[in-house]
Amino acid sequence: MEEDRGYWEQVKFIRKHLKEHLNEERYEHSISVSFTAIALAMAHGYDLKAAELAGLCHDCAKYMGKKELLTACEREHIPLLPEYISAPQVLHGIYGATYARKHFQIQNEEILSAIYYHTIGRPAMSLLEKIIYLADYIEVRRGSRGELDEIRRIAFSNLDKAIYMSLRATIEYVEEKGQSLCTESVEAYRYYKALQEEELQK
Repeated sequence: MEEDRGYWEQVKFIRKHLKEHLNEERYEHSISVSFTAIALAMAHGYDLKAAELAGLCHDCAKYMGKKELLTACEREHIPLLPEYISAPQVLHGIYGATYARKHFQIQNEEILSAIYYHTIGRPAMSLLEKIIYLADYIEVRRGSRGELDEIRRIAFSNLDKAIYMSLRATIEYVEEKGQSLCTESVEAYRYYKALQEEELQK
């Protein structure tokens, strides 16, 4: 009971912090991602509290601009590949893991890694990394577009297939916009595509 009380106090503190720093739309998105992460954790047998914390915190550094994020990464000695600097949309996740550790005292490395990779993705993601990547992608405030409704349905029964579909859609979107792609995102797409091809051959 005491542990639950401490956890709830932590959740309330994080929510208050996010509400003070994020705009209303981003705050509501963060709450929605946390609930979607809980639902996915229920479906796939993962710890609900860790899923909620990772979902809540995934965009905790989103209010910071590119210059501020680059300065923060340099200050914290966080290594950045040149392609990350060319794709500023991924920086908030990379720094967000450190931000969550510093400001919310989160020490769970699985949670921190899920925050770090929630935009980039990577091959062979952990269960929590998959949950947060997908929760961010499918939460209700994302609306309805393309394959999104199908990905939402599949995410509760086949995480790897849903990851493949969301990575494919994301890469297509980034390419259409003429934005830079991160090597790890492309490698993740190839990894999960290969898994799906293996499944079809069984």
